[in-house]
Amino acid sequence: MKLIQKATTLEEAQEIKTLLENAGIPVSITNKGFARLHSYFILNMLGVFIYNSSQYKDAIALLNNKNHIVRNPIDVDAFYESINSPDMKATAYQAMNRFLLGMILFGVICVVLMYALSQLV
Repeated sequence: MKLIQKATTLEEAQEIKTLLENAGIPVSITNKGFARLHSYFILNMLGVFIYNSSQYKDAIALLNNKNHIVRNPIDVDAFYESINSPDMKATAYQAMNRFLLGMILFGVICVVLMYALSQLV
């Protein structure tokens, strides 16, 4: 995923997303939860990301010129269907579980090392 633009409102981010998706560029908007809080303290809090980095130049060109023709458009509906498939979700959960297990093991090792070092003093 690659950041394509920042937006200050959810409406602005949605407009960018719609423009890009209609041209065949799948998009994700980050920090939607924060945008719903209507925070006046955090500007440019929404990130508009494209999934396929190879479409970066086309995305930029499309944002600068609404008539730009994307060279390699993706079937956006099929793309979202594939990333939301049960197999993809299972793979993501497995990766997250391995990461969390690794973090726990790292923490245990740190505690053991700190204890061992404290006994040397």
